[in-house]
Amino acid sequence: MYEKHKIYAKIFNVLRKFPQKSNKITLLTNKNHSFEANLEYIAKELDNRNNNGKNYEYKFIPKDSLSFANIRDFASSKYVFLVDNFFPLAFMNVEGMKWVQLWHGTGLFKKFGYDLLNDEDKKIMEMFAPKIDLVSVSSENVADIYARNFYVDKSKVKPFGVPRNDFYDEEHLSDAYLSELRESFEKDYPQLKGKKLVLYAPTFREDPKNNAVFNHFDIEKFLNELGDEYALAIRLHPNYKRFCDEEHNIDLDDLTSRYDIINFTGFKDEQKLLLLADILIADYSSIMVDYTILKKPAILFTY
Repeated sequence: MYEKHKIYAKIFNVLRKFPQKSNKITLLTNKNHSFEANLEYIAKELDNRNNNGKNYEYKFIPKDSLSFANIRDFASSKYVFLVDNFFPLAFMNVEGMKWVQLWHGTGLFKKFGYDLLNDEDKKIMEMFAPKIDLVSVSSENVADIYARNFYVDKSKVKPFGVPRNDFYDEEHLSDAYLSELRESFEKDYPQLKGKKLVLYAPTFREDPKNNAVFNHFDIEKFLNELGDEYALAIRLHPNYKRFCDEEHNIDLDDLTSRYDIINFTGFKDEQKLLLLADILIADYSSIMVDYTILKKPAILFTY
């Protein structure tokens, strides 16, 4: 079951015998590009530091890539940042490296990490978790839960914040930037013009019938109650398709044409969407935690 992970580790361990560079950093990505925001903001910070005299080398490397060149670059790195589990680590020699887990969420409203794994995967996590040097979280208040779910000692969990939320700086919160952002979106989505935006961003459910969110959220009634003052947009979780079956699949093309709602599913820059939204409707997703920074109204629609 774990043969691919073991093969990856064997190649890595051989290449690890060659010299490493103390200024080299690997940003370990996964297939779900919507989860990469934290890594992208680490890269931006490295660029800023390089512009101020530092000399960091970094590379985005897909975690499932068996490319020799990628694994060679990975093996010669001093630092690794990741936003997901990485099972090959259980079999890898990483002595002298520093591994930082950023994760891709901030909330505590649904299962994640160790709690989501089956018994076999838990055993693998118990092997690789001790090799993680630091887990960065949003607050000291969540340290105990993250320590348990990443199977690390609490001393490794530090409230250093969520990199992607660096976006909400003085420049991006200025009236000038917000006006420019709004104008740009209205060009691409004319139905937004002159209206307030309600963004519905549900997370995924493992049960397909519960994953069909519009069996629970009555769009027609909602739009009738809202009136013409508002536009409705939806952004489904990147994993929702994994947990849909044919009976409960969501036809987004049909929904957006039938109700004239905006489909932001797959839109990568979540921070811009949250800036744009006047009201957020969420459930168990950590998107609501990010949204609280902006001090705008949010509705928790849970079922």
